Amino acid sequence: MSRDDHSRRDFLSWLGWLASLGTFGGITVASARYMVPNILYEPPKSYKIGRPQDYPEGVNYLPEKRIFVVHHGNRFKVISAVCTHMGCTPRWVEERHRWECPCHGSIFNDKGVKIAGPAPRPLPWYEVTLGRDGRLFVDERRIVPFTQALTVNV
Repeated sequence: MSRDDHSRRDFLSWLGWLASLGTFGGITVASARYMVPNILYEPPKSYKIGRPQDYPEGVNYLPEKRIFVVHHGNRFKVISAVCTHMGCTPRWVEERHRWECPCHGSIFNDKGVKIAGPAPRPLPWYEVTLGRDGRLFVDERRIVPFTQALTVNV
């Protein structure tokens, strides 16, 4: 057996051990990763917003929550600011008393009902209550009719 055969055999043996260790290491990492759950971090569906006196009369947009707080007299309502067509943010147009989506032209009346455009559903109204700390509490999991409002003495 020549010196070249011996070094070739040593190299192939070393390569085999390296492949075996790499395979074992990969299986170990994959097994450990399997034990860690995949978590989808989504914003909470219920949350507190400001106090009733923080919202002037009319329609107030909260961009961080993508909702409109509608304040008329001593009544408060909350409606989604996410168009049901493609998720764009409609604008409240005060002079026409309606929401208009700039993306694809959906138009919703002051009750959130679609009156024009491709949106398949009306804008949902969310339950709003008053927390013990005096702040408004919105629960997006509870869709309520347009007629339901929170009455607060401001």
